[in-house]
Amino acid sequence: MLKASDMVQIDEEGQVIGGNKVAVNAAGFKIHSAIHKARPDLNAACHCHSPAGKAWSTFGRPLDIINQDSCTIYGIQAVYESFGGVVLNDEEGRRIAETLGSKNRVAVLQNHGLITAGSTVDEAAYLFTMMERLCEVQIMVESTGIAKRHIGHEEAEFTARVNADHVCSFQSETQYHFCCMLTLV
Repeated sequence: MLKASDMVQIDEEGQVIGGNKVAVNAAGFKIHSAIHKARPDLNAACHCHSPAGKAWSTFGRPLDIINQDSCTIYGIQAVYESFGGVVLNDEEGRRIAETLGSKNRVAVLQNHGLITAGSTVDEAAYLFTMMERLCEVQIMVESTGIAKRHIGHEEAEFTARVNADHVCSFQSETQYHFCCMLTLV
């Protein structure tokens, strides 16, 4: 879905220096550049105001580990609890990056949506679509009012480890348009 000719090459200040000469979203740049500065192991980040992600973010809570798929995010999930409006300053971007810490790759941005990061675009996009589906399922489960059964620590950790051994693959069919940024090489 993404070709090199689609990419916009920017410098560390967000100025377009090559590639596709389209405008760069200022808020997206503040968030993504802060993540790249804080986490050089992450080469891509995906953020989108997707329906289920926006809905779930209003709770300001992490997704529960309640099914096999949710184990994929076990131990790599964070919640950013300070909605500061549209991110137009470096400080807000830095705080979002700090929320990811040194090991997290997915986050619920309270009252905002979802953000995921990976060592490749494929991984970041895979995690994003996974998070969106997990939000959909969690909302359905929450709407029943029936008590949930969570997966235990050992089982979740084992399943997360097995899932991490598989290559994350972002399928070409998606209904979301991502704001995705790569580090400059």
